[in-house]
Amino acid sequence: MNNRNQQQLQSQTRRWALGGAFVLLLPNLFPGLLTPLGRAYPSLFSEWNAPRPMHLELMNGALQQQTSGEQESELWSPLPDQGWKRCADSHAKSSLPKKSQGYIQVFLDGGLNQQRMGICDAVAVAKILNATLVLPHFEVNPVWQDSSYGIAAIAPFSHRLAFDNLPSEIQQLRCKVNFEALVFVPHIRMLAETLINRLRYAPSGDRAVGVSNWEERLDDKRRAGKYVVLHLRFDKDMAAHSACDFGGGKAEKLALGKYRQVLWQGRVLNSQFTDEELRIQGRCPLTPEEIGLLLAALGFNNSTTLYLASHKVYGGEARISTLKKLFPYMEDKKSLSSAEERAKVDGKSSLLAAVDYYVGMQSDIFVSASPGNMHNALVGHRTYNNLKTIRPNMVLLGKLFLNKTLEWSDFQQAVKNGHKNRQGQLRLRKEKQSIYTYPIPDCMCQA
Repeated sequence: MNNRNQQQLQSQTRRWALGGAFVLLLPNLFPGLLTPLGRAYPSLFSEWNAPRPMHLELMNGALQQQTSGEQESELWSPLPDQGWKRCADSHAKSSLPKKSQGYIQVFLDGGLNQQRMGICDAVAVAKILNATLVLPHFEVNPVWQDSSYGIAAIAPFSHRLAFDNLPSEIQQLRCKVNFEALVFVPHIRMLAETLINRLRYAPSGDRAVGVSNWEERLDDKRRAGKYVVLHLRFDKDMAAHSACDFGGGKAEKLALGKYRQVLWQGRVLNSQFTDEELRIQGRCPLTPEEIGLLLAALGFNNSTTLYLASHKVYGGEARISTLKKLFPYMEDKKSLSSAEERAKVDGKSSLLAAVDYYVGMQSDIFVSASPGNMHNALVGHRTYNNLKTIRPNMVLLGKLFLNKTLEWSDFQQAVKNGHKNRQGQLRLRKEKQSIYTYPIPDCMCQA
């Protein structure tokens, strides 16, 4: 190929690349331009269609409500003593055998909370077998093992130990590891503490001055404010797996259906039910709009400092916009820190989740939009420390959101009545339930 042909080919390749980049930027530059195409080719353009609000009447009511000082005081007040506390450290000083019987090498998989539970169970297994535990710092399956070295390799190891019929010493050891011994590395704690300080000390009259001025703003030594952490579990996998309708119309329904088929090859049983049936059963994850309405009905208002702990939200900024209308003082890792401060965690999902976990543990109130691993782990950990944690009543909310004639006052009263005992009140663990979510009575003792 001569030089002229090579130049023409390179020029054509550049034009194609620029054209492709322009197409990707079109929805941001001209939001309304692709709407007709979205209707014509829903599977291709559905990700660019802004979802419409599903509960406009309730949203209008929430925006107009007023919260009294008495209601606000009750909402933010800490939980009273509920008669349970951490058990005495009787097992912590138990003597260890002089000689280990061998080694257990554990390879952990999954996300932050699966690995956390895996570590706790691995410590307990090592205790039972009188073995030395080895935890590799990387996720890789072993390709060989040799019993002559006294090593038993378990891969993957994730939440393998039962919760029932175990000696109390083993149960309390698991509790001790999970709720007290496991701590995050210094750079995780440092970043999380920075976010917490900025949440608590942000001057209420000037919250949009930018990250670069945070240190100047923190010179204001006024009393620390309160904040609530919302774990918004609404990513594309969650939306697709639920098979529910989220207001995106035919385009979204087709796109999620195709995504579901590719990922799970028809193994999603929820798709056998109608949207109404799924909502009545409480099996639809709450959208940002719906969790915002729940928080507003409980008494949180437009002066509430809300920290958003979340992975990528399905629907992007358009989906979150209704939540921002209700809670303009909504923050997240990016709004509270600079790229330099996040350099060690950006792009690393487990580390980002660790930051959110730490911030969530220090918050005045924690609420999760839908049950999941982060929800379960924080509910248990905060129960152990007697901290307020709101558990959405998914069945009640599903029925309420189906009622399109419900007025705001009735919705608000129903929500308050349905969540009186779902704000951190202690619950005893039932058979087969996790001690990491329900630490009573295995991890705690009656005062």
